Amino acid sequence: MKLKISLLLFLCAVFYNANAQKAYIINDFMKGYTLYFAQQTLNSEIKEYYKLTDNESKKTVLEYGAKELSSLPISKTAKTTAFKNIADKNIRVLGDVNFDGRPDIIIFDTEILDEGCYSPQATASIFINTSNGFISSPGISSVYNNANCLRGGSFEIDPKYKRIITSSSGGAALHGVEYYSVTGTEAKMLSSFEEDGFAQGPFSKITGKRLENNKYVSFTSLSLYETGLKENKLVAFDTKNGKGRVIVFKADNILYYAFQQNDEYQFVSFAHPSHPEKAEKAIFKFRKQNTDNELEFNSGNIKYIIYETPNSIGIKININGKISDWQGVGKEGTLSSLTNAKFINLVRE
Repeated sequence: MKLKISLLLFLCAVFYNANAQKAYIINDFMKGYTLYFAQQTLNSEIKEYYKLTDNESKKTVLEYGAKELSSLPISKTAKTTAFKNIADKNIRVLGDVNFDGRPDIIIFDTEILDEGCYSPQATASIFINTSNGFISSPGISSVYNNANCLRGGSFEIDPKYKRIITSSSGGAALHGVEYYSVTGTEAKMLSSFEEDGFAQGPFSKITGKRLENNKYVSFTSLSLYETGLKENKLVAFDTKNGKGRVIVFKADNILYYAFQQNDEYQFVSFAHPSHPEKAEKAIFKFRKQNTDNELEFNSGNIKYIIYETPNSIGIKININGKISDWQGVGKEGTLSSLTNAKFINLVRE
């Protein structure tokens, strides 16, 4: 008798696992909407169905997945629950991906695919929140899937500059990055570049292309991660005119100057020197007069003087006798740290 009961329980468990069904009604997924979610597992195949309803108009604004799950008896067993209580959901609020003030939705397929990706992944579909409901965006979905198809891939929504930024890793110090603008349900690539950190010296080399006048133009630049400088940063400040940030730092026995642009890329537009091999020709002159300090260097016919007083800091740029004074704010460190410092490209006057 016990054997028969055990066998019966086993067969019921097998049947249950092979034909598991569940359905939920969720009121806290997104403000102003009700989400119906149903899932069915049949012989290891998982089917899902999502329906989002506007609470005010009672209209269905998003429908995705196996629609038959909305009419089967499973729908009558739907339980009202909090979204956080559902462990294996494949839907979430992505954020405002097209910067129109409305949150958008992403849904992941249940099937894991390997289409030349670094590792198998679930394909994602992104739905844009419009006045007429949520509309699927194949273009933005493709950007998301392509980013996460690569090792270290990421998809970032940048609300400050209204950009989508994707990145991937090609090794310990090689990174690929792409910037996109988004209008409605369409994404347009603005730039694509690689950051090569294998180059000798404190800067990483940037090589890529960006959109200018509806054409992609090749460009090169440098990048610098200030957080990695730690005690090697000697003085730094932002320019009051908003153009960028001045950073004076050391690496080994060489003194460096970098001007980091104040834009979405934050590349280093000018470095002195740009490479260790150029250090001996990139001379700095340090002057100390009572409580005032100056650090001077030349690049071609342009003279730069970083000045520091007890109450101010800034940089003067002299181009053929025309001087621009870029005052600084938010000073970190001090030029007085150069008083007794020894670098192969530093002299004192």
